[in-house]
Amino acid sequence: MRRALALLWLLCLCLATPVTAQTIMERLVTPGPLANSHAKLESNCEACHSSFRKEAQNGKCLSCHKGVASDVASGTKFHGRFGPARSSSCKSCHSDHKGRNNGLIALNPSTFNHALTDFTLTGAHQRVKCAGCHRGNDFRGRPKDCGSCHAATDPHKGQLGRACQTCHTTAAWKPVQGFNHASTGFPLTGAHAGKACMSCHAGQRWKNLPATCNSCHAKDDAHGGSRGTNCASCHTTASWRAATFDHATTGFPLIGGHAAATCAGCHGAGNANRNPSRGCYACHASNDSHKGANGTDCASCHTPRGWRQISFDHDRMTSFSLKGAHRTASCQACHKQPPKVAKPPATCFGCHAADDIHKGSNGQDCARCHQVTAWKAVDFNHNTMTAFPLAGKHAEAKCEACHARPAREVKLSGQCSACHAKQDPHAGKLGGDCGRCHTAAAWTGSVKFDHDLTRFPLLGKHAALACTACHADKSYAAKGNTCAACHADKHHAGTLGTPAQCQNCHSTSDWTAWRFDHDRQTGFALTGKHKGLVCSACHARPGNPAQQGTQCIDCHRRHDPHRGGFGEDCERCHTTSGFSEIIVGARRIKS
Repeated sequence: MRRALALLWLLCLCLATPVTAQTIMERLVTPGPLANSHAKLESNCEACHSSFRKEAQNGKCLSCHKGVASDVASGTKFHGRFGPARSSSCKSCHSDHKGRNNGLIALNPSTFNHALTDFTLTGAHQRVKCAGCHRGNDFRGRPKDCGSCHAATDPHKGQLGRACQTCHTTAAWKPVQGFNHASTGFPLTGAHAGKACMSCHAGQRWKNLPATCNSCHAKDDAHGGSRGTNCASCHTTASWRAATFDHATTGFPLIGGHAAATCAGCHGAGNANRNPSRGCYACHASNDSHKGANGTDCASCHTPRGWRQISFDHDRMTSFSLKGAHRTASCQACHKQPPKVAKPPATCFGCHAADDIHKGSNGQDCARCHQVTAWKAVDFNHNTMTAFPLAGKHAEAKCEACHARPAREVKLSGQCSACHAKQDPHAGKLGGDCGRCHTAAAWTGSVKFDHDLTRFPLLGKHAALACTACHADKSYAAKGNTCAACHADKHHAGTLGTPAQCQNCHSTSDWTAWRFDHDRQTGFALTGKHKGLVCSACHARPGNPAQQGTQCIDCHRRHDPHRGGFGEDCERCHTTSGFSEIIVGARRIKS
């Protein structure tokens, strides 16, 4: 009784004090001294609090901390990206009234996710202590460019700007990675690519360097300048010894045996013959075994690879191109007499009548079925010579597998079922046009039916299932397009409605990866003790969840210590945080 009277007296004092001034109650219930940064507000509760209006406190905080307010509003930086910072009260992280030395920033370096800021930590940054970049409580507005932090350690003294990341990575300053030297107009190739930067940029000289070979390598010129300064005309960046003078630039490329000849072999000692003749006979008359009988154009038959490499081009120099087995035949095999005396026939049958096992019954156009590679290489083109192109397994089948009788006597149907009716697992229920789903590659493993064109597109784990996983009888009749049509409600047993509306929580990706937003998808937001409960804690009996009562007494009648003495409107005094927390006026009191 005395406690009730005391509370009533305090309530009267509060009501008697103007709401704009600090009430006696506020002075009496102050939890403790403010932190140093808020010490000047010690006597001005209204600066952070509005009497009997807890919901206004965040606005008070953000009105002072405008930078944080801007981050929350724009969804940037830590307070804008960290969900609880946007939805919870400021004091849940920045609690005050704990003494002057209390730090308002409760930050745990070991668990803080720096990726929620505008600067993700990578490489060596991940090993740096917070104080290495953040002095004191300076956690907002730190610069993000490399130069702002590393200017003092920049060996280039700012000559190459502040964008260190164009050459360096956060892994380490060395080795330099990512810089494309080709962007300077001087790509690094050969031995240049492996050189250290300072071997060319001595003394940190980065601008106006000469780009000619001789400007750097004059001291390495074994010719003493006698061949000019254009080193690249013979040498490459691979090495000095890799001389690559391109003789083709003279109009006479060196190929075959010429490529292995020494310069003096054609140009004489000391380059005495600067411009030797380019005709074969001028150099090789002494090598002509024909003694000039075939003329002086050696190249019409011979090649630079060697005199014995004969290259008479029968394809180009006659009207009968040599292909297949013809190309390996000796000249005498066809030319029984010299070509000027008698030309051999140009038709297959003219030479191969004796080889015809058909004895002329299939005509004289041997090439219609046979190839020039060999007689047994039969190449009847079923694709172009009939109305039934052979694809997949058909192309591998032997002729007699389909043509049990001569094709002239029995013309086969082009429909799949004409040959494969006995192999039809659907027993004809899907018609005879097997090609709608199957291909000629194989009956199984290459089914091309597009289930996405039906009323039930295959998504998630459905896409990987075999057809018979759902259509066990192979009739492929409609099974229904709801989850409940295939999946019995074994887990919830009807407690979330019948038939089960699985798609409200689950997806086709994974049963266990469910997601249901009770606050948004129902009219009953989960707060306090309700938050985090398993579904079956409230939905224990079969029935439609939407028809379940939403009053406290609907679930907690047996928990009512008043036995109905104060009615059924529990929320007048109690909160979802716990039955022991009672609301008296605007205050929450633990009973």
